[in-house]
Amino acid sequence: MIKKSTTTLFVIALMGLGLIACTPTAAPVEESAASVIETLAGSAQSDLSVLAEGVVVPVESSNLSFQSGGVVSEIMVSEGDLVAAGDVLVRLDATDLQIQRDQAAARLASAQSGLTSAQANLESAKSGVSSAQLQVEAAEAQLALTKAGARPEEVEAAEKQLAAAEAGVTQAVGQRNSAVNGITTSQIEGARAQLIAAQAQLLTVENAYDNILNTCFDVPGKGEVCPLYGPVEEQTRAQLEAARLQEQAASATVSQLESGATQGQRSAAQGGVTLAQANVEVAKAQLALVLAGATDAQITQVEVSVKQAKAGIDIAEAGVLQAEAAISQAEAGVKAAEAGLTAANLALARAEIKAPLAGTVSNVNAEVGQLINPGAPIVVVADFGTWEIKTTDLTELDVARVSVGAPVTIQFDAIPNEELTGTVTDVALISAIAQGDVVYEVSIDLVDTEGLPIRWGMTAFINVK
Repeated sequence: MIKKSTTTLFVIALMGLGLIACTPTAAPVEESAASVIETLAGSAQSDLSVLAEGVVVPVESSNLSFQSGGVVSEIMVSEGDLVAAGDVLVRLDATDLQIQRDQAAARLASAQSGLTSAQANLESAKSGVSSAQLQVEAAEAQLALTKAGARPEEVEAAEKQLAAAEAGVTQAVGQRNSAVNGITTSQIEGARAQLIAAQAQLLTVENAYDNILNTCFDVPGKGEVCPLYGPVEEQTRAQLEAARLQEQAASATVSQLESGATQGQRSAAQGGVTLAQANVEVAKAQLALVLAGATDAQITQVEVSVKQAKAGIDIAEAGVLQAEAAISQAEAGVKAAEAGLTAANLALARAEIKAPLAGTVSNVNAEVGQLINPGAPIVVVADFGTWEIKTTDLTELDVARVSVGAPVTIQFDAIPNEELTGTVTDVALISAIAQGDVVYEVSIDLVDTEGLPIRWGMTAFINVK
């Protein structure tokens, strides 16, 4: 460590003056003392510069490591290669991480689907409240009409309902006849087209499932690995089962249409006629009631309907609260799934080392198949286009005379007869201890290095003016 201090020179000067004052010749003594003081003062003035040793380092460099451990699967660079920022340099085996990422994505998709369903349930619950309110209004209107007795318009309405019910019988008879006798060629052709589409879908899913079962390979040290097993295989298997059921249903429909109406269809068609006839009887009875007027029991029954309708509003509003709670829970599930996917993506990204800057690969400390511990230095990348000097050779006495922007001259043992210039770019605000001394790190920008054999770690001698 180089240290210089003007205080020492002044102490020597004072000691010299003391010795001169003790000599027996007075006149020569005064002249000699003045000469010594003048000489030492000039020497002290010239010693205002600060001398130190430093080390040449790139302005930009990065010592890269993995945040998580693993086995090296690929090394894309060698020492001396030029890389761009963002280039992948080394990659760990990420098979398990990719599977975890796919699982996290599937969980997020499921959570989002659940949220969509919960939102739909909320809209349905709100609609239920509106419907319940309308039912209350209708029940109250019915109560008012019931208490008011039969009016001409009510009699007319009941008569129209009876006429509509009678028309319904005619329509039901026609539908029965059409169902029993009217299966058309177009219906059969449409069913056959649906069967062909279902068979094509089944073939597609079967091929996809076979591909999952056959996509396996040997991994050294792990045996056979089938990366598509798990959620992907389970989902595809479920799709295959659904496709088979759809194909069977389409085939059954074609067979049914080709064989004509079944006994069940005939019975159902006749049931429609019977129901329409029953509606006629109900309409007749309703007309008779309207003409007869409401009884006390009927009024009480309508009043009960009003109370039930109002209770329906409370039930519907409770359903809204439950649906809102379900949405909150579903949203929390989505956030948790998003966090899981983010974590999985981050873990997958951590299986790669990327260049943080454009520069040169100066060191590669890994081999394919090697087990890497977290934090172990793997690759060093640096920009050898710009250099600076770092020095901790300045004590607290020296650093007080150094400021940012101060000019510096630099010399190298490795490059004799060359003197470069630079500028102080940073002075540490916090001290460190080196060899028992309090020191401060100083950074110096090094310029005009083109054509010179500058190397990382070279010793430099600096003179701060």
